[in-house]
Amino acid sequence: MAWVIKAENISKQYFLNNSSNLNLKEAIVSSFKELFSAKKIKEEKDGFWALKDLCFEINEGDKVGIIGSNGAGKSTLLKVLSRIVEPTSGRLELKGKISSLLEVGTGFHPELTGRENILLNGSILGMKRVDIVANTPKIIEFSEIADFIDTPVKHYSSGMYVRLAFAVAAHLDPEILVLDEVLAVGDASFQKKCFDKIQEINKSGKTIIYVSHDENSVKKLTNKVIYLQKGKLKFFGNSEEALALYENDK
Repeated sequence: MAWVIKAENISKQYFLNNSSNLNLKEAIVSSFKELFSAKKIKEEKDGFWALKDLCFEINEGDKVGIIGSNGAGKSTLLKVLSRIVEPTSGRLELKGKISSLLEVGTGFHPELTGRENILLNGSILGMKRVDIVANTPKIIEFSEIADFIDTPVKHYSSGMYVRLAFAVAAHLDPEILVLDEVLAVGDASFQKKCFDKIQEINKSGKTIIYVSHDENSVKKLTNKVIYLQKGKLKFFGNSEEALALYENDK
């Protein structure tokens, strides 16, 4: 089966104290302190590697979970796959439209209404306006927030935001759907509705990438798992094998 995502030695480095963000006084103080701390200079020079030399291929139709403890690099990997951040080194190749639902607060313009954000997201995905408009009633119905669809999303609760964000991500015909643990914000009935929709999307041959600390949902929704440990790829393969290894490492 043909690949839709290929990662070759993907690494992402962050600098915890970027001097370019300091004002003049802070820069002078920082420089003075560095005279007395060679270790600190080395740490700031080297930075922090959130991801290090990841290599994998995800095929069309795969259902891939991403697991790992806090700080393992899961969210960073999602952002790299979604093109929200660029890797520091390595090469990432994507085939097809990718739709992402990451942490609450990203993806929508707060001043625009829910309806306007549907149009905006569809445009970003490269869809024609007529196709976005045709899908809008299904998105509104699925989100269950029709009474607030013409209200600016800055007034939405986190639950309302997630409902609409998932509905948009799932109904705008993505070829690759990327989902973070943000679905945990919704109530139980809406979570089930989302899981059913994810399975429906996958049965149509689309690719799913899903991050969660809930091992049961990972087992239910995925057939492969990327297991990250301190930014490195510890395992990529069968979901049950990956989850057993993860459980054993705890």
